[in-house]
Amino acid sequence: MHPPLFRPHPLCQEVVDAFLACHEENPYLKFLGACNDRKYALEVCLKQEKVERRKANAEKARQEKARIKAKMEELKQQGAY
Repeated sequence: MHPPLFRPHPLCQEVVDAFLACHEENPYLKFLGACNDRKYALEVCLKQEKVERRKANAEKARQEKARIKAKMEELKQQGAY
């Protein structure tokens, strides 16, 4: 199962377009595996996109945590905490 394909997938847009085109060209054969190679390529690409998004979110969380920690230290030194 893949996520909705109508929203942008910047790293996988070419693969998404090829997959959707295959489905349009093979309205019945898609059920018999005519688009399986494109579906596999789509799954691999979307997984890589998810891994990169997860790394970016983790880095953003680390930066936010460091910012909050610095702010808490500043408040402790001021005696407000």
